[in-house]
Amino acid sequence: MSELRRSSGADLPDPGTSRSTSRTIRSWCLYLATTIGLVCAIATWGLVGVVISVVVVAMATAVVASSMWGGDGRVAVARVVRVTLGAGLMTPAAVGLIAVAKVAGVLVVVILALTTPALTSLVQARRKAKGDRPVVRPEPTTPRDSVTPLADGPAAITPAPELSSLGDEALCLAWRRSFRLLETAPTAAERLSVVEKRQQYLDELHRRSPEGLAAWLASGARASGNPLPYVDDARRRAS
Repeated sequence: MSELRRSSGADLPDPGTSRSTSRTIRSWCLYLATTIGLVCAIATWGLVGVVISVVVVAMATAVVASSMWGGDGRVAVARVVRVTLGAGLMTPAAVGLIAVAKVAGVLVVVILALTTPALTSLVQARRKAKGDRPVVRPEPTTPRDSVTPLADGPAAITPAPELSSLGDEALCLAWRRSFRLLETAPTAAERLSVVEKRQQYLDELHRRSPEGLAAWLASGARASGNPLPYVDDARRRAS
């Protein structure tokens, strides 16, 4: 039985557990070095000088981090706070460690900077993203599809009827639904397909009511907006 377990890999260590343990060890080394560096900085410049340095670095980091991730909304708040506190504490600690330990301090700071969990995770994520990059396949030369809602599920792709057979309201509704499909398209080929379909919707709207479409575009039309009121208004004025 033990031979069977070894041959099936049951006794091998879990790679995920090993990576987690290594990450924890690196994190604790970083915390320890930061604490020692802060003690060195306090011994060199005094507590007031270190506090001022922490505040100045943290404020500068907060400005930069907010400008980078401000568009992510509430999701970015925790990230900005974490980066701000980390930079505010680690930067004076690194300077203090170098000031006291000289060359040894430089080596410790460089090693910790290159092996910090945040940096290694970023490098691994980029390598994985490059390895998993999807291959764009050419679209078949068949008529494009449009989006129609299912009765009990998300939007699905079904064969599109002739646009000329759609009423104004149905055509404008198809235009608005295509924006949702464009946002959720997983591949570049599918996004291109949706973009081409949206261009067909605009061409049909222009054929039916050029004045209404022009008025809608002039009003600052959004990609998810509804041109129906402008089309109807132009037709009422024309009649």
